Amino acid sequence: MLPTGGGKSIVIGYIADKLPGRTLILTHRMEILTQNSEWLPNVGTLTSKNCDVNLNTKVVISMVQTLYARLKKHGINYIGQFDNIMLDETHIQIFEKVVDQYNYKRLIGFTATPVIQQKEKYMVDGVEFVRNITMKKYYDEIAVGTTVYDLILEGYLVEDKNYELQLPNFDQLKDSNSNPDGYTSQSLTNLYSNTASLKILKEAYLKLGKGKKTLLFNATTKVNPPVVKMFKNMGIDVRSFDSVNSHPKERAETIEWFARTRNAMLVGTNVFTTGFNVPDIEVVIVNRATKSLALWIQMVGRGSRITDKIFKNHFVVVDLGQNIREHGEWSMKRDWEAMFHEEEGKRKLAPDLLSVWECIHCGAYNLSGTIVCIECGMPKEEPPPIRKPDKTGKIVEIKRTIFPKARAILEYTKAKGEGSAFAFKLLDQKILELFIQHDVDKQYYVDRRQAFFGRIRTIYLPIYFAIIKSDLSGKNRRIETQLNSLYEKIDKHYGT
Repeated sequence: MLPTGGGKSIVIGYIADKLPGRTLILTHRMEILTQNSEWLPNVGTLTSKNCDVNLNTKVVISMVQTLYARLKKHGINYIGQFDNIMLDETHIQIFEKVVDQYNYKRLIGFTATPVIQQKEKYMVDGVEFVRNITMKKYYDEIAVGTTVYDLILEGYLVEDKNYELQLPNFDQLKDSNSNPDGYTSQSLTNLYSNTASLKILKEAYLKLGKGKKTLLFNATTKVNPPVVKMFKNMGIDVRSFDSVNSHPKERAETIEWFARTRNAMLVGTNVFTTGFNVPDIEVVIVNRATKSLALWIQMVGRGSRITDKIFKNHFVVVDLGQNIREHGEWSMKRDWEAMFHEEEGKRKLAPDLLSVWECIHCGAYNLSGTIVCIECGMPKEEPPPIRKPDKTGKIVEIKRTIFPKARAILEYTKAKGEGSAFAFKLLDQKILELFIQHDVDKQYYVDRRQAFFGRIRTIYLPIYFAIIKSDLSGKNRRIETQLNSLYEKIDKHYGT
């Protein structure tokens, strides 16, 4: 498991080159195939238009759809057997139709989101249970790499700045067991295409995304036309793309347009979630509700790339589907190891057994009205209160400290053609913004001035040394001189 920006293509290339025997790498997007092949020496590629593979090719990379069609037509000996099979974005679960045809020795999957949005039923002594399906059903072990949080701290990704909005009639969404989002398509379309919801989306964009490159995910393809029409009427340079596998030329042209157009908006539904890399995206609007953690992380992660096109030390996430409440913020630390292992199944209740409560200690079901568990004797505990929705249409910022990062400061300074003086000035500005961001008032600052200075020093030191050790032009400055100058700026800000 490696998050977005964790160097998955590099790792795949390294492992494929070291494994004994022949290796097959399967992907589901042309963009991912291209990314992976760049890190593989002497790789054979199989696409709908190209095949430079023979039975002696040690490493073969292919689109899963293409290989499936060739195997169906020519049989398993078309490109021969493989000792190792590697699956990129394995959580998507479209590889079995090919994998099951091979007698491989090793199956290695790669993903930033090792979770599956599925459940299964099973029987124990005549009693039916239900449990979540996890990746452990397909793999023996999970190897967890670096975290999103660490990649942000090290300057390889930028931090997410989160905002959420409440849509009217959100509680009218209808649950679905067949739709990966967990809601019926019709109820999603009704909610996100009504006039009130469109108005809230418009106001959210004007306050948080105007003039910025924006990627917008809609709930269903039927929501795309009214959304695109609304933004076109506002004079926004906007395009949409609905199809995943059809019209590859149009898809490529759309991505190229979005990459080169400074303040563009790209609208889609289930496209541009994986294998899509436009680093200068500044805003991701999730105009949909989903119960899929994997989809939530993949969508939001599109905005996390670093870039030298603009100064970008964070990106904005606008959540109109209560997804942050469902899954948490994109960059939060998650226990993927625990999620990998199978969850204990829960007994499926018959329709006429509705007036019961489940003991959180032993899992026994007790009749409504009882206050002590009949199995373990523990008292009934009420679930924590559900957070009440905010006022409809109100933008709520989920505040979190965004610390300055050496890598971002250095890259922006170089992109501007400036020297170390500019970098130090920028660092001072970012430190001062921390006080503004957290609304630190004058008296609170005065009472804790020395404590604040100690904390500033901790934040400042590693970035200071990164600047003076860099190849930026300009004279080195003593650390105490720099810190005293910054302290004076903060004192001046508070008039002390």
